[in-house]
Amino acid sequence: MKSRILLNLVLSALVAILILLVWLKPKPMAQTEFKLSTLASASIDRIAIEKPGQPAIVLQKKPDGWRLSAPFQARAERVAVGHSLDILAATSLQRFPATDLGRFQLDPPLLRLTLNDQEFSFGTQNSLTGEVYVATNGGVHLVAPSHLAHAMKMPADFAARAFLAEEEKLAGFAFADLKLSQDSDGKWSATPARPNWSQDDFNRWADEWRNASSLVTQPYDGTPPQESFTLRLGNGKLIPCKILRRDPELVLLREDEKLQYHFPAGIGKRLFFGSQK
Repeated sequence: MKSRILLNLVLSALVAILILLVWLKPKPMAQTEFKLSTLASASIDRIAIEKPGQPAIVLQKKPDGWRLSAPFQARAERVAVGHSLDILAATSLQRFPATDLGRFQLDPPLLRLTLNDQEFSFGTQNSLTGEVYVATNGGVHLVAPSHLAHAMKMPADFAARAFLAEEEKLAGFAFADLKLSQDSDGKWSATPARPNWSQDDFNRWADEWRNASSLVTQPYDGTPPQESFTLRLGNGKLIPCKILRRDPELVLLREDEKLQYHFPAGIGKRLFFGSQK
């Protein structure tokens, strides 16, 4: 009986010692994170990307949304704009003084991203972590390489791929052999008539155009057009267009934008199937 009591006392003492050791164990220190910017994404109205030996890419926020203003004019691809702004939320666990920049390949930098007035200069990758050195606000930070990858894209990657802007509501087509028109009630009619077409057929075709998204959007390269057609919007605006190529891809020119949109051949068949029936 005494031995059992003694054993219980010893076990209780050991538990007490373990609890004390856990309580006294030093708490891990929280790692300090350095924020690269205090700017909010909503406050940015100008983005500039400069790469040595290449024309600057400039995007500007307008009342109707972001636009690419250099090296050519276009509606901006919203995803690309968002990726450019992601650096504002970036943090790093290390901050080096902005001295001896050559060792980070920051003198000169590989690329310079400017959001409003704040510059982010990108240098080489850290061989151990794969992160990229970025100089801004008097310090050098390590950030995810995706920030550099997004900024390294070509100018065409920043041009909108949607053939029609979100606010452009399609209400009519005029092809060489077919005209379609939508009335104020949303009902479609065709000239010459397509008696075997339902309103669902018309709507599906119109939706193909509303949702048409190119593989790439580029300035017009001067290719002679093969055919012409016109799109009419709900506000009465006419958009003159031309078919530059059908194979091996469909290439359409929006004359008002002086931009050509490249589509896979499969999309081309869906966009023009009705005019060939």
